[in-house]
Amino acid sequence: MRRDLVVQVIVDYGDFWENFATAYEAESFINANIDELDLPLSVWLEDMRGNKKWDYDVVDDGSGTFHLVDRPIEKGLRRLIRNPSN
Repeated sequence: MRRDLVVQVIVDYGDFWENFATAYEAESFINANIDELDLPLSVWLEDMRGNKKWDYDVVDDGSGTFHLVDRPIEKGLRRLIRNPSN
């Protein structure tokens, strides 16, 4: 398997960070530890070489459950476009 296709979700709390295989696992960790750790400073997706692919926003759905939402791509910024060569 190509290492540049393997990704991980990083949850950064400032003093420490955790990494997860999927956004769902990261959401579950954030929600399970919200009372003890509060919200993370930032959450992002990166490949195994450490290249950041995109950021996540941590959003409350109104019932006290937090979800990770891909941050909208701003105009003028470079987008990651998937094709067979990358």
